[in-house]
Amino acid sequence: MPSPTRAPQTVALALVLTVVMTGGTLPSSVYRTYEQSFGFGLVTVTVVYASYAAGVLVALVAFGQWSDVLGRRPLLAAGLVAAVLSAGCFLLADGVAVLLVGRLLSGLSAGIFVGTATAAVTETARGSWTRRAPLVATTANVTGLGLGPLLGGLLVAWAPAPMRTPYAVHLGLCLAGLVVVALLPESAERAGPAGARLHRMRLAVPEEVRPFFVATGALGLAAFAVLGLFTAVTPTIAAEVLGVTGPVAVALLISTFYVGSAVGQVALTRLGEGTWERVAAAALVTGMALLALAMVTGWWPVLVLGGLVSGLGHGVGFSQGLATLVAHTPDGTRAAVTSAYFAVVYVGMSVPVVVEGLTSAAVGVVPAGVGFAAVVAATVAGAYALSRRSGRRARPGATLVG
Repeated sequence: MPSPTRAPQTVALALVLTVVMTGGTLPSSVYRTYEQSFGFGLVTVTVVYASYAAGVLVALVAFGQWSDVLGRRPLLAAGLVAAVLSAGCFLLADGVAVLLVGRLLSGLSAGIFVGTATAAVTETARGSWTRRAPLVATTANVTGLGLGPLLGGLLVAWAPAPMRTPYAVHLGLCLAGLVVVALLPESAERAGPAGARLHRMRLAVPEEVRPFFVATGALGLAAFAVLGLFTAVTPTIAAEVLGVTGPVAVALLISTFYVGSAVGQVALTRLGEGTWERVAAAALVTGMALLALAMVTGWWPVLVLGGLVSGLGHGVGFSQGLATLVAHTPDGTRAAVTSAYFAVVYVGMSVPVVVEGLTSAAVGVVPAGVGFAAVVAATVAGAYALSRRSGRRARPGATLVG
């Protein structure tokens, strides 16, 4: 286990990461209240939601390598400051414009924080925990994302000022996180080589990696499109299709996806290449079939099962897909390839859900939901076929890089 001097630091970093990621999904349980109070519809909800992904993308590209130069603590503090500003925007929100700014800042916070905190957790781990550090960081990440809707739902249901209280609580937690980061020592052995300069992350995919990138990227895009649907559109589906309007019940419906994703990312880490693609594809296609069935029948237990199964597919497809891509990528280009992968999946998290909102406004929630499920299932099937082809194109007997 970590040495006594480092174990508290590892735990503290993981807890602060959980707090920051909670902010990413906290508004999910409040969207329906915003619709009723500010008088907008599902299209606006999806645009507000998608601005989070835009913030993450900006952070990944603009600040992705800064902590290697400046050290971990300054970037951790910057991520927390962005989270505090985001919570402040939601506290003061009186219309769509402020919500958009708040979500953009929340995405910036997550994009800055998650990679830096993961590196810091890894650097503070000692002994047998060194190999478990990535799992600790992943667990903290998905725990925060899963807690967001639950915390929001509970506070909307039982606390005063339902559009303010969730963010007041999160603001307090982020301020506490800033104090923790200020008290922690720098975890990086050195903050970059002498004369190192800050620069924008370069997105590039070498030719020899492209078959794997296309296959894993397509599957990741589909998986994150499903994540976007469950996070942004579930409150509307619950109210208009299932007749479920209670904020706690809606929060539990949203959280089923994150429970499934956590199982996929944390418990199913030993699936071999070839096996994980089958598991992820089968889970995502099955989850979409269950989503379509729930939309047509209005049975909420079917949506719960669909969320769990889809989440499992997301967790396996994301974690194992990224690991496979990194393993097939030469050392000198891993940062660029990884950033390109995240760019693809976060586009998947944002653009399809906005299209879903526009389609719902045009033809109705149920036809749009069934159509979304069909498109995602077709995309997953195509991605699986590409992954099989890329596997056959790999050199016989070749070993994974790294």
